[in-house]
Amino acid sequence: MYKIVLPILGFEGSSNVSIEKIDEFFSFLVLEDKTKITIVNINVLNKVNFDFEIDEKALSALKIKSKEDFDTYFVVVSQDPIEYSIVNLVSPIFINEKEKLIGQYVTNEKVEPFLATIDKCATLK
Repeated sequence: MYKIVLPILGFEGSSNVSIEKIDEFFSFLVLEDKTKITIVNINVLNKVNFDFEIDEKALSALKIKSKEDFDTYFVVVSQDPIEYSIVNLVSPIFINEKEKLIGQYVTNEKVEPFLATIDKCATLK
């Protein structure tokens, strides 16, 4: 069980969450009411340059002192067909595995949309 220290958008009343791994990239966040949120690890987007700054308040809440202290995930909104699914890049979910802390952080960065698959990523024009 992980303690939510930065609210997950739309689920601000939740205080704890568990994580179910699907594979090396995808997982479910499972809230207390059994709602499942699909998340994808930033490493699946390894061919995309994505950089953002995290403010001190968020770093402190998540007990993050270095890049090694956390993993970054993004919420996936699944669609049918799957090609229309959406990945929310402006509100990453940070997981501090060591401290069992989790939180969603809304960035102020401008993020260009792109088309992504596991095998290749291409910027949309």
